[in-house]
Amino acid sequence: MQTNRILYTALMLGILAAPLTIAQVPSGVAAPPIQLAGPGPRGSMGPGPGPVGPGLVGPGGLRGPEAQAMTSLTTLTGSVGQLTANDDGILNGFTLNSSGTPTTVRFGAHMGQQVNAAVKAGNRVTVMGYNQISPLGESIFKLVKLDAGNTQIVDTPPAAPQTPVTPTRRTVTGKVADYQLDREGRANGLILSDQTVVKVPPHVAYQLSTLAPKGSAITVDGYAQPLGDGQVQLQKRAILRASVLTLNGQSYLVQ
Repeated sequence: MQTNRILYTALMLGILAAPLTIAQVPSGVAAPPIQLAGPGPRGSMGPGPGPVGPGLVGPGGLRGPEAQAMTSLTTLTGSVGQLTANDDGILNGFTLNSSGTPTTVRFGAHMGQQVNAAVKAGNRVTVMGYNQISPLGESIFKLVKLDAGNTQIVDTPPAAPQTPVTPTRRTVTGKVADYQLDREGRANGLILSDQTVVKVPPHVAYQLSTLAPKGSAITVDGYAQPLGDGQVQLQKRAILRASVLTLNGQSYLVQ
């Protein structure tokens, strides 16, 4: 019986020691790296050739770059029609008459000053860019490069301002001349009798359509919206983002 216990004990010690023996790495030898699979399908895990893409491991165990579709560029030549602007009157495009079909060309508002100085209605220009569908389903041509005579304009991101712009607080009193509508037909602001544009959220504009019909006197406390670098307004007018509105002696906080 004593002999059986000794044999059983020796057998158990051998079993417990076996995993430790397998897991040990000789002193001074680096352990092999562990490869972690990223998101997406896994490719070849070894050094041999294999597909490389998002989350795939290619030759040498290197991960391929994240997928990013390349955009094909198209070149159009034609005459400039009408300059166009966004809801705040800031230049951001023009129509191009090419092959008898007008094309809506759009560019970043930060390019407005350059484009406004380089092109006028009737000028012949060449634009390079790509077709895009706007959030409202409108087909537009996104400008990447413009050639107008000896002037070439390339879309580059605007530089970050050296010092942050401090908003200027203003108080304006006038009469409601009209309501400003966005491209979906929703009211998003007021136009006062002096052509000041008062920007308010759509749900506030909806309430004001009842509280302040056209012709109503109103006082607006808010912050003047400055133009960004490179921007230009087609129609010079002040833009005020409202914080407090006063109607018939009653003040309302705009949120």
